[in-house]
Amino acid sequence: MRKFQTAIALVLCLLMTILPVACSNSEPAAVEGESEPAEVEETTPEVPSVALLLNGPISDMGWNASAFNALGMIEEQYGAQISFAESVSQSDMEEIYRNYATTGFDIIYGHGSQFTDACLTVAKDFPETQFIIINGSAAVEPNVACMQIADDHQGFLMGAIAGMMTETGTVGVMGGLEIPPITNAVKGFLAGAKYVNPDVEILSAMTGSFDDAAKAKETTLAFIDAGADYVGAIAGAAGMGSIEACQDQGVYAIGGAGGDQNSAAPETVLVSVIKDVPVPFLYAYEKYLDGSLEQKNYRVGVGERAVYYSSFHGFEDTVPQDVKDELAKVIEALSNDEIDYGDVSY
Repeated sequence: MRKFQTAIALVLCLLMTILPVACSNSEPAAVEGESEPAEVEETTPEVPSVALLLNGPISDMGWNASAFNALGMIEEQYGAQISFAESVSQSDMEEIYRNYATTGFDIIYGHGSQFTDACLTVAKDFPETQFIIINGSAAVEPNVACMQIADDHQGFLMGAIAGMMTETGTVGVMGGLEIPPITNAVKGFLAGAKYVNPDVEILSAMTGSFDDAAKAKETTLAFIDAGADYVGAIAGAAGMGSIEACQDQGVYAIGGAGGDQNSAAPETVLVSVIKDVPVPFLYAYEKYLDGSLEQKNYRVGVGERAVYYSSFHGFEDTVPQDVKDELAKVIEALSNDEIDYGDVSY
């Protein structure tokens, strides 16, 4: 009897040990008439990573610095992983492209048409990687798109206000290096001035440098001596020499750069026409995100706010309202591609 009672006690102890564990691991019974909520697995979409190749230093306060700023904006706004290579020589372009593609970057920007050959060579081996050339014109399926900034729009807006504001009937425009973005902008200036003032005389010259401020100043002084009362410079850092010449001679300068140049000479720079380099970077990135990016040559300008006037600062009262109204019409016409430069005679 004692053995039987001991056995019963052992069984009861075992049951008491097992039951709480079984209960703690069991799911609660479903109440009749209610359904159990389905488990939803939350997933975060992967943000496309971005690499950037630059032909100069990010400290140049110009072309390369603005591209680097664009890369930072993509990182800040979208949380993208980013990387960049600055001062990339022609001989290293292909290797750096290939390294970024092999690493797995989703988008690789080449900042300038000089990256075209290396980009096209490497892109063939990485069809899943998106390559984008800024200011290029060699888009190709399945994975190379180009984003061109409408440099002629910048020049056109500069020429338009100079042509409307001149009192002497003579204006001037000076370019730096004779490369497509600069020559296109100078041609745009000629077209813009003639569009609003067919009788205006336009003096133009290329200095062949983005660094020679002394030559830019000398060229601008020659324009002023010939009667120009408004002068635009599209010459990078050398353009400061042109603004200085205008300041010394008491004529107006029209800024043409990646930023507002009024602060360089607040009593001289009437207005700046800004070429906002980050715009094509963000434009392309956003199209990639929504799946609408095509492998073609895009052109962004006034209509995409890649090119626009700064404020008039202290010259709000100097520029008549009818001039401002006419400029608004020019902006609208450029935005809608309604201006045919072929109709403008120089």
